[in-house]
Amino acid sequence: MSARRHWSGALAAEVERAARQHVLATTAEPGRDGAIMPHGPAATDHALRLVRAMIAATKADGRLTDDERERLLDRIGPTQFDPDVQDWLQREFRAKLDIEAVVEGCCDSPRRSVEVYLASLMAIDLDQPAEHAWLRRLAGRLGLERRLVDAIHAKHGAPVLDWG
Repeated sequence: MSARRHWSGALAAEVERAARQHVLATTAEPGRDGAIMPHGPAATDHALRLVRAMIAATKADGRLTDDERERLLDRIGPTQFDPDVQDWLQREFRAKLDIEAVVEGCCDSPRRSVEVYLASLMAIDLDQPAEHAWLRRLAGRLGLERRLVDAIHAKHGAPVLDWG
């Protein structure tokens, strides 16, 4: 099945409902700006997918500053990770930007597609043209329609995506 798929009709309505209901659970705690907390039987794989999406979005402008790295680590959650997870994080921080790696395993699920997009959106300030370009490309690869993306931005108080 093609990774590029457009969610329309009943599926689009379901995805929009999910986006309105904050499908990506976040918590706001003192000193944190909302840790990603996926739940469910595949939470570990899905959590890593979301973290990969966040890291990629942050690197979309061509650089990853120490401040951005720290903000991401704060956003991800616990500072004490298993050594394997720490190694994985460091590899992701150094990896080249790869949209295929980001969308892998989520294009067959409208919910996962929205969650990956939302995790990416939450990770950046969306103040650079390259970040807008990355999110446009990501939305396209995830098969998210423009009106859904616009609704996600509006729901989460994010700047409007420049559609070019």
